[in-house]
Amino acid sequence: MYCKRILILQQTDKRFAERGKELCGMVKLINGEKASTSVTVFVTNADVRSFGEWWLLLGFGRERIAIQLSTLSNATFELPRRNIDVVGCVLIKKESKCYEAARSYIGDASICDVLSRQKENLILERNKSEEEQQSTEYERFVASTRNFYDGESVDGLRTKVDGRYKSIAEYSAAFERYYAAGSHNEYYQSVKSEIAKVFTQFPPYYPLIKKYSDAFFVRIDFPSSDKFFVLGVLEADGVIRYICYGLPADGEEFSDKDFIYVDNSPVSFWMLFQDAQTGQISALSETV
Repeated sequence: MYCKRILILQQTDKRFAERGKELCGMVKLINGEKASTSVTVFVTNADVRSFGEWWLLLGFGRERIAIQLSTLSNATFELPRRNIDVVGCVLIKKESKCYEAARSYIGDASICDVLSRQKENLILERNKSEEEQQSTEYERFVASTRNFYDGESVDGLRTKVDGRYKSIAEYSAAFERYYAAGSHNEYYQSVKSEIAKVFTQFPPYYPLIKKYSDAFFVRIDFPSSDKFFVLGVLEADGVIRYICYGLPADGEEFSDKDFIYVDNSPVSFWMLFQDAQTGQISALSETV
């Protein structure tokens, strides 16, 4: 049986709204022909420039679910089919702690109270579940490729690994060509193929991918030391907005004013944000 419910989000903490505006939105739930519940989330007037993650907590009776939102503009996902006659939802902003930003319900207001009280645990359990799933998938991969290195010499493996750094040199050359030509726009488009090679040659850095919605980072180890740096991109509305360069922070002051301190676990970073359109260094207040 077709059933649709629309929950109108009401702001509960104005700190997470744009200045002078009120955060609002809706959560649409549909039980249609599929054996699932379709969920659409739209939020407006949220301050998306500040760092952190956005989460939606949903309560169906005694069942509670946490979903990280990659966007606040028509985020969509599917859940195993639920009864949506009585449902509650809470919008959460996760920074160093989790804060409730808005809520809505149909049928039982106490569902939202329970979701808000349990917000830290629900998000922690969701992250733990995803990490376990990634671990399981990795173990399956290892099992399926256990003979991958048969007949491969150590020197051959080293040669393959060292070859990855060619992509870094190619990106550096593209970077220099852009500025040597005096260009002032379309920076990302000019280096897109080179940066894509870097992303396929080095491992994803999940702590920062989880910190920012619509982001991708890789970890690049220095071959001659135990140090590393990260390279990433931040996206907004389906468009790459910033290229990010990060150095692990050791707690000391950093003399370059263009670098911004990014608090994160297990490693914090001094981060440089480069505008993908102009190639210019961007201030913190302008980042997504």
